[in-house]
Amino acid sequence: MRSAAVRFRSPTCALALGLLACASASAATLAPARHGTFAHYTFALTWQPGFCTTYGGCLPDQPHTVLIGLHGLWASRPRSLIERHISAPRWWRRGCDYFHHSDLPPRLPPAMRSDLHRVMPHLRHSLLRHEYDKHVQCFGFDTRTFFATELHMRLEVLESAFGRYLTASAQGHQVRRADVIHVFMHTFGTGQRSALQLRCARDRRGRTVLTQLWITLHMDALARFPRDGALMNAPIAQNNCPARFLVPRWH
Repeated sequence: MRSAAVRFRSPTCALALGLLACASASAATLAPARHGTFAHYTFALTWQPGFCTTYGGCLPDQPHTVLIGLHGLWASRPRSLIERHISAPRWWRRGCDYFHHSDLPPRLPPAMRSDLHRVMPHLRHSLLRHEYDKHVQCFGFDTRTFFATELHMRLEVLESAFGRYLTASAQGHQVRRADVIHVFMHTFGTGQRSALQLRCARDRRGRTVLTQLWITLHMDALARFPRDGALMNAPIAQNNCPARFLVPRWH
């Protein structure tokens, strides 16, 4: 198993994380200390105006300054669970509960916690705490490096031509699913069509809106994300957006 050294661009890192978090993350390597026999990650981003107007919604203090938000970075099933015949859907539901459970929140520097608070959906139950409990702690990741990596990966998407395309699409009209996937593939130079999975739901006005973007990448490719062969087709299809849907904006 190869480790994925995380590369950070100094200006972006300083803006996103603050100097303390940036220095800590750039000097470290993100690699699981335990249960590292999984095949891929799913990097989950939220389209905040859609996510916060569907499902249970977001709290009143949700910032309306971010369009592309952060959900999480999810490891696929470790081999030990595959050998126990634990299905992928069961792993999605329980995650780290198969190995270890704790209600303790992640220990993070205040600057990093503030950055995460700004870009993650504000839910009734802390999404940050949930993500740490379900997807991080049982693997023995360095906590600061893990969340610094997520923030950096989000910026890579946000600042790309694909990110700009999504932002420009939030004009109150529908887009074609095929066009979104085409722009993603062209931006990141990939032929893996199902590396991007689009998630939609009905908002309070009954419209089908974009809520999440799930990106699949090889386990050892974090340092190359989202280019250079890092992306792979999702092994299980979870797209649920129709041929046309709305990329909503904040009101």
